Amino acid sequence: MPERAIQLSLVQKHEKDSRVGKSYRYEFWHVQGTDLGGNRIRKKFRTREAALDWKSRKEIELMNRGRKLHSVITELSDEQVREAQACFIRLGDRYTLTQAVDHFLRDYREPDFKISLSEATVKFRGAMEGQIRDRSLVQLKSTLGIFERYTDNCQVHDVTPALVEKFLNSLRAKNGTDKASRKTWNNYRGDLHQFFEWCSKKPQRYVSENPVSEVKRHEIDRGHVEVLTLGQGRELMKHVSEFKSGKLVPYFALALFAGVRPGGELEKLAASQQLVDLKNQVIRITEAISKTGKTRQIKIRPNLRKWLKRFPGEILPTNCDRDLKAIRAKFQLGHDVCRHTFISMHVGAFKSFADAAIESGNSEKIIRDHYLNTSAANEAKSFWQIGPANMGEA
Repeated sequence: MPERAIQLSLVQKHEKDSRVGKSYRYEFWHVQGTDLGGNRIRKKFRTREAALDWKSRKEIELMNRGRKLHSVITELSDEQVREAQACFIRLGDRYTLTQAVDHFLRDYREPDFKISLSEATVKFRGAMEGQIRDRSLVQLKSTLGIFERYTDNCQVHDVTPALVEKFLNSLRAKNGTDKASRKTWNNYRGDLHQFFEWCSKKPQRYVSENPVSEVKRHEIDRGHVEVLTLGQGRELMKHVSEFKSGKLVPYFALALFAGVRPGGELEKLAASQQLVDLKNQVIRITEAISKTGKTRQIKIRPNLRKWLKRFPGEILPTNCDRDLKAIRAKFQLGHDVCRHTFISMHVGAFKSFADAAIESGNSEKIIRDHYLNTSAANEAKSFWQIGPANMGEA
C-alpha cells in the first residue's frame, strides 16, 4: 500500500473564554492534520515556538513508524550518533547501553602503571635469557620490533585484539605483495601471545588479560611429511663425517638416528651431554629438555653407537651455526626432516607405533596418521645399518 503524506498544519486562532463574571478573547496556535493512517490530530499551544517544536517532533515520529532507519532531533554530532549506533550493535540483546556505561564508570580504573611496548619488550627479553634458546630469542626480538613499529610504540595496555589482528593481516610474503602464509601468521601470533602472557603475569601486570588470546590461530593441514630416502641419509652422513674432521657428526647422528628435535632439544641436550649414556645404550630426554615437558628415553641402536664412539665431540661445537646452515642448504634439509626420517624408518623397520611414539615423544595417533607407510620396509631396515666407513666394531 503506498505511503500517505503526513498532513500537519499550523494555524493561529482566536477563541472566546467565558468564565463566571468574565468574558474575553485570547490567541493560541493550533496544530492539526492526519497521520499516515488517516487518524485526526489536533493540539493547542499558547506560543508559536512550542507549536512548531511539537509539530516537528510529531512529523519525525510519524515518519519513523515502521521504518528501519529513523530520523531524530538530537544535540549529538554525526560522529557521536554513529558511535552510539555501533555500540548498540556490539551490545546486541545482551545488555543495554545504560548497563554498559554504568559498569564502565563503576569498575574501570585507569592503569596505575603505564609502560610502552619498547620498554616492556626489553624487560621481557631480559627475563627470557637463559629460559629459551638463543634462536628463539632472536625471533622474538624481530617480531616484537616489527609490532612496535607498526603500533608507533603505543602503551602496552592500549593493545587490543583488533589491533593484533590488523597487524597480522598486514604481514606480507617475501615478494612484498601477497599475504603472508598461515604458518607465518601462527608464528607471529605465537610470539605476541608469549610476550603478552608474560605481561599479564605477576609481578608485571602490565595488562589485565592477554589480548592475543582472542585472535584466531589457523589450522594447517601438514599433509605428507618430508623424509629422506635411504640414499639421501647415507650421503648426508658421509658428507658430515668428512666435513671439518666430522665435528658435526654428533649433532646430525642424534637428529637422524635418535629423532631428537632440532633447535631446542638438541641445544639443551648439548648442555647436558652426560644424558647420552653409551654404556646403557639410552638417551634420557628429561622434562627440562623435552619440548612437551614430558620425559622420554631413546634407544641408542648399534649404528648410532658407532657414530658417537667414532666421533666423540661436542653435540654443538662453538660457533657452528654457519656450518649447520651450510650443510642444511647443501642437502636442502627442512627444519624437521631428520626427525621425520627417524620416525618413518622406525615404523618401517620395527612395526610398532607404541615404541615409535615413546621414543619420539609423539602420540600413537600422530605416528599412525602421518608416518605409516612413508618408508619401505627394506629401506627402513637398511637405514639402521648406516654407519661410519672403515670402522671396526666398537
